[in-house]
Amino acid sequence: MSDSWDYPNPEPLASADWLKAHLNDTALRIIDGRGEREYAAGHIPGAILLPSGSFKAVGSSETCSPEEFAAAVGAMGVRATDTVVCYDSNGPTAGRTWWAFTRFGHQSVKFLHGGFGAWTGSGGPISTGAVSMPQAEYRLSGDRPGYACTLPQALASVNRTGVVFWDTRSEGEFTGADPRTNDPAKAGHIPGAVHLEYSALVDHATGMFKPAAEMRALLAVRGITPESEVVAY
Repeated sequence: MSDSWDYPNPEPLASADWLKAHLNDTALRIIDGRGEREYAAGHIPGAILLPSGSFKAVGSSETCSPEEFAAAVGAMGVRATDTVVCYDSNGPTAGRTWWAFTRFGHQSVKFLHGGFGAWTGSGGPISTGAVSMPQAEYRLSGDRPGYACTLPQALASVNRTGVVFWDTRSEGEFTGADPRTNDPAKAGHIPGAVHLEYSALVDHATGMFKPAAEMRALLAVRGITPESEVVAY
């Protein structure tokens, strides 16, 4: 598939064809966000397995600090000048990885559109050998705090006009019927939040995002518009 999607800002997306054309670039780093078993069964050649718990602060579920991020990606052999491509099996891990790199100012980071399924479906080669890169000294190039919302900021924004809290979790988590890993005593959602599970924006036949118009319609019904300030969780 070509890169000519109908999205207003398609630059963060990489097609399988684009990745094939750049697979041997020396400044390319591919990060596999799937589990160890899936990785061992077959991955994109050159892909590095994302260590479990990456980009979390030590001893906390909060996002790591810029310094912790630099140490983590440097240990994976990623340099600030590399183009990073993240993928998984259509789960949220690659999205979180893309977000972390973007949040901490990495200049070139892409999300493989359609994930590993798009790669194999396009006839992309597969490797089973573990990949490790020499440790790199990662130099932070900037911080983009606008990509993150702190707890105090969130608390101050509840019920504020123009702010939409978007709950991307499952229906059961939103209603509290299925708290999963959350404290059952605190199950439910942020007051006033709207619900749309992240997977509703994906075409499950292809693993790719739905057309832009379809996604805009799904979001608009819930009050998520270009004019809104959106806090997603």
